[in-house]
Amino acid sequence: MKVIIIVCLIVLLKETSSKPNDDKDNEKCEGILVRNKFHRKHVIGMGLNRPYQLACDHADHKIFFSFNVGKDDEDSFEIGFIEKGHIKHKVIEGVENGFAIAIDNKDKVVYFGGSNGIYRHHFKTNSSVTKVLSNHDIWDMFFKHHLYFITYPQQHLYKLVHIKNETEIERQKHVHENIYQFAIDGDDDMFITNATGLYLVKNGTTDRIFYEGPKMYRAIEINNKGVAHFSGQNGIFVANKKKHILEKIAHVKNIFGLAFDSEDNIIYSDPHEIVKLVLEDCK
Repeated sequence: MKVIIIVCLIVLLKETSSKPNDDKDNEKCEGILVRNKFHRKHVIGMGLNRPYQLACDHADHKIFFSFNVGKDDEDSFEIGFIEKGHIKHKVIEGVENGFAIAIDNKDKVVYFGGSNGIYRHHFKTNSSVTKVLSNHDIWDMFFKHHLYFITYPQQHLYKLVHIKNETEIERQKHVHENIYQFAIDGDDDMFITNATGLYLVKNGTTDRIFYEGPKMYRAIEINNKGVAHFSGQNGIFVANKKKHILEKIAHVKNIFGLAFDSEDNIIYSDPHEIVKLVLEDCK
């Protein structure tokens, strides 16, 4: 009996002595596989309440986002940002119930959408926000050559245009249905989501091509190469436009927002953190 106890103790001591190294290895390789390649997780922001609507300023490397400032059963939002090298966020003042964000990185302009309109901020001059549209509750926004926005609760798509120094809006009648998200990829094809799922509208057509996959999405983002990425609740997807199917490139639990930095690194948010994924070797 004593021999058995001694043998058990030796085995236990060996396992205990090996645990710190095992934990170290696990810590070293903690990350996410993207297209079957290891990416390390770098936490950009923490202690946030449901950060949505991520957007990245490629010039100064700021991350903009909306987040809930009410109780868990309330929807009261503000827009914040995190500067490069910092983890504590700051708040954009003057945007009532700010929720939607879109960036024109070419002209260095960021747009904020709130419950009472759209605001513009030139981050090159670091000026204060300026209101460019009133009396519209903004659900989502996307920028490519023009600012597109979706109203709430109608879920209609509009385009913001400037005519003779005045701002006007145009209802996008070719998108007649009520939609949740909208984006234009590098081929000028449109992706829209509604209550039934995700659809592709080829450039120059009005036909809807349905993509099998999740029914609900929290973001559509276009990377620097013009490829559309979609965040479902538990994963990041890209569209195979030849087969008209979605391909899951990363498994991320409870994802809320999605963006890309100037080097095309994926930035995503979960209920409390904002994380950047960086390709690294895992040995």
